Amino acid sequence: MDLLGFTAQIITGTATLIVAVVLVFQLRKQNEQLNLQRRDFTQQIKNQLMDTRTNFILTINSNTSLKNIMTTGRNDYSKLQNGDKTFFHQMLITTLELLLLKNFYSDETGFEKSLHLKEMLRSSPGMRQAYRDSTIRQQMDKQSVLILDEIVREIDEEIGLDGYVQMESTYPYKK
Repeated sequence: MDLLGFTAQIITGTATLIVAVVLVFQLRKQNEQLNLQRRDFTQQIKNQLMDTRTNFILTINSNTSLKNIMTTGRNDYSKLQNGDKTFFHQMLITTLELLLLKNFYSDETGFEKSLHLKEMLRSSPGMRQAYRDSTIRQQMDKQSVLILDEIVREIDEEIGLDGYVQMESTYPYKK
């Protein structure tokens, strides 16, 4: 009976070991699949950001009137007429949402978190004024508003409400 019990334990142990090896193999396969899905997701985000930005820029650049509204609004929001302000708000929301996507998915895509947002807002006193003075904040989700409120507040404290800063290139091999 001891020999029979011992044999049963060996068979049970061997079966358990086989099941463990199979489970490890399945977990590795599952991790490989998750990594592939993550890479695909990352590439999709990058492609969507690039496509949206390209389409946005082409739209603005193809129409002199739109280009003038954006240029004027970026520099001095108060110079825009009411109808132009409405259009500028929508274009600003689109721009901010696009830059916020870069911010939210910076870990996956490799974009520098908040850098492009800060660059755009530091060089655009009119955008900051529109963000502070209009209903743009109410049209965005809470997380985006928290991020933008902090960035705009920091910039306003650093360079003033109408301040303008052109960010330097980070290219490391300047002469």
